[in-house]
Amino acid sequence: MKRLNVQWGGWFFLISLALITTWLVRSLEEDLSKATESHRRVPDYTMKNFNSTQMDEHGQLKNQLTAKTMTHYPYANTELTTPFITFYKKKQPTWTVHAEQGEISLDGNQIWLLGKTTLQQHTQTSRIDPQKTMMKIISQDVRVQLDTEYAETIKPTTIISHVGKTDCVGMRVFIPTEQIELLSQVRGHYVLP
Repeated sequence: MKRLNVQWGGWFFLISLALITTWLVRSLEEDLSKATESHRRVPDYTMKNFNSTQMDEHGQLKNQLTAKTMTHYPYANTELTTPFITFYKKKQPTWTVHAEQGEISLDGNQIWLLGKTTLQQHTQTSRIDPQKTMMKIISQDVRVQLDTEYAETIKPTTIISHVGKTDCVGMRVFIPTEQIELLSQVRGHYVLP
């Protein structure tokens, strides 16, 4: 009987030791994961009055990104305060986009505009008289693809032009072709001149 108790005691000790070891390993992995994640959110530099200019393959001005502040993280998206993007065609601004906050992807090609976001189409007339802007789009949480000059959102959107107003949920804007796709729940009010 004593020998049976000694065997059970040994097994109980080994099982307890295995459970404690497993718990310690998992706790250490969680602590290491949390430490790594918090390290990823430590900025390595910050800039005020940030300005980035991109040229096309012919050396012509393609777009310009400015922000009040830019905070760069080595392993996460770069954060922007009040980002403002201007798209150009033949050295003239065609569209401007601005938002409350923003983030740039690690490769620098995608920008997520967070909070209230406004896109404005510009023409020669609107450059002379800003009150005659061709089109103004108000939405939120817009993703902009810089290389293809494309913007999209799934949020409620309002489009205002000189002939009326359109409301929808979700939209896509193809800036080079000035094409806009409205995704759902489209309603409009137009006054013909």
